[in-house]
Amino acid sequence: MFHRVQLNIFSLLFLALFLANAAVFQSLSLGVVLLGLYVAIFGWELGGVLVGSEKAILRWWVGMWGLLCAIMIVLTASYYLWAITSQVVMVVILLTPAVVLWTTKHFPSRPLFSHAHDLWREHRHRLPSRVWLVLALSIFLLALFFTILAGHPITDAVRSIWERLPSSLFLLFILAAALVFGLLWRGRERAVSLLLVCVLLFATLSVAAIALPIGFGFDSFIHKATEAHLAQFGTITPKPFYYIGQYALVLFAHHGFQIPIDLVDTFLVPFLTALLLPMAWYFASAHITRKRGIAMLTLTGLFLLPLSQFIVTTPQALANLWTLLMILASVPFLLEKEHPRLRVLFLAAVATVLIHPIAGIPALLYFMFLCTDPSRTNPRTPKTNRIVRVLLIAFACVVLPLSFVLNSLVSGQSLGWNWAALNPLNLLSRLNLSVFFENRFNPLLDLVYLYGRGAMLILILIAVFAWVEYRGDLSRRFRALLLMVLALTVNYLILSTFLEFTFLIDYERLNYASRLLPLISFFLVPLLILGLGHLFVNVKGQPLILRACVLVGLVMIAGSTLYMSYPRRDAYETNRGFNVGQADIDAVHLVETMAAGEPYLALANQSVSASAIQEIGFRYYGDLFFYPIPTGGELYEYFLVMNESPNRETAAQALEVVPQHGDVTTLFFLVNNYWWDAPRIIETAKTTADDWRSLGDGQIYLFRYDLAGDDDSTQTD
Repeated sequence: MFHRVQLNIFSLLFLALFLANAAVFQSLSLGVVLLGLYVAIFGWELGGVLVGSEKAILRWWVGMWGLLCAIMIVLTASYYLWAITSQVVMVVILLTPAVVLWTTKHFPSRPLFSHAHDLWREHRHRLPSRVWLVLALSIFLLALFFTILAGHPITDAVRSIWERLPSSLFLLFILAAALVFGLLWRGRERAVSLLLVCVLLFATLSVAAIALPIGFGFDSFIHKATEAHLAQFGTITPKPFYYIGQYALVLFAHHGFQIPIDLVDTFLVPFLTALLLPMAWYFASAHITRKRGIAMLTLTGLFLLPLSQFIVTTPQALANLWTLLMILASVPFLLEKEHPRLRVLFLAAVATVLIHPIAGIPALLYFMFLCTDPSRTNPRTPKTNRIVRVLLIAFACVVLPLSFVLNSLVSGQSLGWNWAALNPLNLLSRLNLSVFFENRFNPLLDLVYLYGRGAMLILILIAVFAWVEYRGDLSRRFRALLLMVLALTVNYLILSTFLEFTFLIDYERLNYASRLLPLISFFLVPLLILGLGHLFVNVKGQPLILRACVLVGLVMIAGSTLYMSYPRRDAYETNRGFNVGQADIDAVHLVETMAAGEPYLALANQSVSASAIQEIGFRYYGDLFFYPIPTGGELYEYFLVMNESPNRETAAQALEVVPQHGDVTTLFFLVNNYWWDAPRIIETAKTTADDWRSLGDGQIYLFRYDLAGDDDSTQTD
């Protein structure tokens, strides 16, 4: 009874502050605090409904995750039925306390305030002085890490952020990781250790978000522009069939809690990963290992994962995170056949589908595998169960290629078929094992790349070891995981060999297939936890020198993961792309000024095109964007031709791509100084263009072609 009184009082205070901030204060700081309280308190209560039998922090993460899933589903439904407006978000927030109060009335729940200390054990214990010292040093090192990182913003175009950031960041990170992993090795101060792991993981994932204030990547600019459009109009035409799950979360925070879209989008995936993934990992590990200390130590395995998936907010990244969380949340169901957890997994699978289909479809298939497990099906119809199972497995092995074929028929995007790829010899020729034996005679860099390129292989080997060691106990329990690994592997082979995405530029055609590799590794994570748990149980009883070597190895892996998670330019690799720089943004605005309100086309690379999306938004001539997006489109082909030989004839041909092109007679050609053969391109374009400018001390050149007076016989100057 007292718990419900507490919840009622909190709900009233929260709603009062929420309405005051929405109507009067409109404060970012207060909005962030209110959003944190909203997710934490109402997530806790929802967790009591979903997994009330779990310990406090474990129930907490499931509740927060479930609350976010519910927000995605409700706002996505609103989007397809009408729109996502500030009014809709306000209604959702105002109704949340009532819904939570109703659910807690029908399900037993424990008050948060009386169990705030109940993290892993039922009693408090005093922290030794040496633990306080380690804690203080860890916080100091991580605070210094973020301070130095924030003090070195990168606003010009670079291939790799490591070119501009001080090497002291790695030293600080490694020292902090050593201290945190040391606490994990103790396995006693679990609440403190988990908090530090969350901060350490956030430090790993947020480097680009902090160091690149303009933005990172390319897709993120498109999604930010879409979110800004939705924030203004509530909908977008045509309505996409995917991505809305991410947009819903961003708009929820923006409309409801006065947080800018750019800020929410930039930190959404890194923050949610750092917050939810360690708790989910411990949740699964506690059920697998049955030893709390060992479960905490397995958290070091987080840095064996492909964390590059979570360094920037995109629907694919968020969907990957949701899939991984779903896999970890399913562990008690796999081991203990706890049927109530199916409702949590179903909620997560639906939310993942709404975020991105490449991860959402496997998540939904995984849920179906769980529901059709032979140990849980109707024993009276064994033949029917077997037929359904076989059909589901066969469908799972080809579902993603089929979805791409279906999408191509709907969208009109062309796909090709490479029948020669079915030859086993051709498949073997694609294997490049030499990368594991490369040597650049730089011992530290050689070790980093030896681990980085073999990380997935290490993960697979640990999973295989765990399966061999415990197959008698796990052959049935983990069957669904292994079936998903098999199905995704077959899907990957088809997408990377047989099916060709001809509508994409050559170097991007393996992009969709490569997205399946992290998903394959995610379905091996429970086996990875089991293997690490077995290893640590045996190592803990060994001499100090051996334990110290293992700890040093884990710390070096964490440091290597930090370096390998971001684009690089070193003796091994040179990143093809550049981040968006301030000169790109200035060039986009200068083009807009020079156009003076008249329609135009612009030929530029992806970075400049991303800047146009961010600064100007979506501008189309029919179905043609006014910058060359996508790279597989016809307009981008003209950009490449202009790079070969900038001339008026090619510019005129590019304008003919525009529907009713007679209305568009001006074309801008933009060349970045880092582009291949840029000096020749620039000097040639100066002789053919009607006007030209340079920005950022020669970082980018802008050429204007006015073709209103040119006829079809226009010759190259």
